[in-house]
Amino acid sequence: MPPSLGRYNTKAALGMIKKHRETSEALTGESNGVSNEDQTQYQTEGGRSSSKKLSMQATGPPSEVPGYRLERFLGSGAFGQVWVGRDLNTGRPVAIKFFLHRGGVNWSLLSHEVKNLVQLSADRHIVQVLEVGWDNDPPYYVMELVTGGSLEEMLTERGELPVGEAVALFRRICVGLNHSHSKGVLHCDLKPANILLGEDHEPRLADFGQSRMTHDQTPALGTLFYMAPEQADLGSTPSSSWDVYAVGAIMYRMLTGGPPYRDDSIVEQLDTAGSLPKRLQRYRESIQQATPPIRHIQQTGVDRELARIVSRCLAADPADRFTNVQEILDRLDRRSETRARRPLLLLGILGPLLLLLATSLYAVRTINYASDSTEQLLRQEALSSNQLAAKFAAKTLEGELERYFRLCRDEMNRNGFRQTLSAALSDSDLQRELKTIADQGTSKRALKMVDTRLELLANSARIELDQYLSKRLERYTSPETESRVPRLATMFVTDASGTIFSIVYDAPVPQQQNSAGRNYAYRTYYHGGKNDLPVDTPIESLRPALNMHLSAAFQSTATGLWKVAISAPIWLDGSAKERPDAVFVATINLGDFDLLQGDSGSNQVAALVEAREGPMRGTVLQHPYMEQRYESGRKVEKYQVPPEKVEQLLQGGDVDYRDPVAREDDADEYDGDWIAAMQPVNVPDAEPFDADDPSDQVTQAAGPAQGHADLLVLVQYRLSKVFAPVGSMRQSLLRQGAAALLALILLSGAIFWFFLRHATRERGTGRSQLIGANGLLGKQAVKDTSKPMEAVDMTETLETPDANA
Repeated sequence: MPPSLGRYNTKAALGMIKKHRETSEALTGESNGVSNEDQTQYQTEGGRSSSKKLSMQATGPPSEVPGYRLERFLGSGAFGQVWVGRDLNTGRPVAIKFFLHRGGVNWSLLSHEVKNLVQLSADRHIVQVLEVGWDNDPPYYVMELVTGGSLEEMLTERGELPVGEAVALFRRICVGLNHSHSKGVLHCDLKPANILLGEDHEPRLADFGQSRMTHDQTPALGTLFYMAPEQADLGSTPSSSWDVYAVGAIMYRMLTGGPPYRDDSIVEQLDTAGSLPKRLQRYRESIQQATPPIRHIQQTGVDRELARIVSRCLAADPADRFTNVQEILDRLDRRSETRARRPLLLLGILGPLLLLLATSLYAVRTINYASDSTEQLLRQEALSSNQLAAKFAAKTLEGELERYFRLCRDEMNRNGFRQTLSAALSDSDLQRELKTIADQGTSKRALKMVDTRLELLANSARIELDQYLSKRLERYTSPETESRVPRLATMFVTDASGTIFSIVYDAPVPQQQNSAGRNYAYRTYYHGGKNDLPVDTPIESLRPALNMHLSAAFQSTATGLWKVAISAPIWLDGSAKERPDAVFVATINLGDFDLLQGDSGSNQVAALVEAREGPMRGTVLQHPYMEQRYESGRKVEKYQVPPEKVEQLLQGGDVDYRDPVAREDDADEYDGDWIAAMQPVNVPDAEPFDADDPSDQVTQAAGPAQGHADLLVLVQYRLSKVFAPVGSMRQSLLRQGAAALLALILLSGAIFWFFLRHATRERGTGRSQLIGANGLLGKQAVKDTSKPMEAVDMTETLETPDANA
């Protein structure tokens, strides 16, 4: 006998040990043919055989019951039969249990259960015992007939229930359980199978075979996964928190379709545990160590408050649960009041608000209409202004290009340049090295001639030409240079096959980035086409341009900046040969053009865009942000205006423009909508050859270049700046209207809140009075049911399909 039972008499102790043996059989599955969930008593093999014969031979009732007419046989179990009868006085249908086999019945426990049921019969949510006849032969007791089956049967058939239906059942179960606790009775084995449903779908608590009084110290075992973890201990003391856990597990089952914590791994651990104490220990530890169940939280329709109620009921630590069932009911009432108050609050807020909004609608629409009209006019004005600015910037750029064309013409016709160039090209070693590079067939293959390139770089005649070009370039790159003097990035000379043999930069570059000794015949500055050709184009198939030419924009291999080149063929002897002797090239960083740029984050920005057809069309060649990025030592990325947007802008369309550089993390000042205009830039025509000037050999045997647009000027103006005055006006009007609207809302809300609080206070007072009345009724019920009963303590679970079993 457990130590905690030492102060009880021998008879009670034997009954308790027998009860432990019966619960052990229910937990281990050694049920001898009786259901795990419903088994509470044990019967021998001979007893079960007799019961089976008895159930088959039930052609008449075992005895008459005074005041009742037995109508039909309902079912039989291990120790007797259940019959449906009718009260002769009231006509009420009842269920009557006859105990035909006294040998296996624990009369003390059965009497305990029936006594508790009689004490609790005042509540309609508990199965009512109407009469007891222990002195009869055979003994019997009469209880109400519940024909709706059990909650277990309903859940087995339907699975999870709708949230509203589950909450309604949960509340009624809690009401019945709270009544039981108010009478000092703890159920201790609450589960869906022990909750019967009447025809009105009202739940009724049944099977108080494991129930204990609140002052009892005798342990009681419940059903797996509905039993609190601390209850799974043969030395535990009954507590109301056991029933709190069980009712929470029932609610969890109704919401999710299954009990909490039940999974294959825990069931397997319990099946392999062996003895009852070990199984109880594993059950207790598995719940205490498991993650709290969350499936009920994930169910559709379960609000946060309901989820908290269920989670608190299922807390593994009893200190974290509700102290009693009344707290659950209070939380349910609070939840219901909150949900009931929500529509009133919504109506009380939205009603005045909608009324105020309706009266304000006309004013708001008027403000918006006036603002939209003003914005449209301002937008048209800004677009016209942008188009003028783009035309001005394009003209400015065309003027600068003319200056660069004249610069290149002057530099090529200088005697010093032509003499130094002639000396370099007369050098046999340089000619041999240039021929070796050209003989590779393509510019791509020529890159592999590393040794030949190094020999070329060391050639003295070539170095003298570099020194001459370097002195000339200083005039266009020195910080002391006047602002009106054009700025050049590089000056270089290619041979007739497109190989650069002399080049100077505005800033020193490493030798591996020096372009001397490399062939660029595929570049437009050499062949004069609209686009660069593939790098593996045969050199023999290419011819240098025969007139001064503005190349397509290209990225410098040394700096990564976008450049354009002005190139012109050179005939040293003045003859009109098929190929010129060399090609002179001067490159300009597009960022050096004097355009309308403004400072970083300016509201008006000008940029240069590639105009050539093909995949490069719309590429941004110059932008203030690109200059900032280069100056900070970061790589200049490629940015492109969508080709369809280019066409819309060229046609003068009014479109919202998004600056492509705004995708960079540090380019927030260029984010947002802009209004933009685009204008093509016409390349100036080359001047024709002057036959009277024998030194003018630049355009020998070539006509003037035709003007064409390889560049586009884009001027963008921040749209928010255009609309700023309208926005300020609208914000001012809206703020004044909002202030008036808020004042009216607060006034209406205060009035509504006053009446709502007043109504809530009245409902609270009425509820307190009702609770007080229920308390008096409860005391009276205790007084009425405290009379001694002429009954014998016996219990039994009958194997019958009816819910009253």
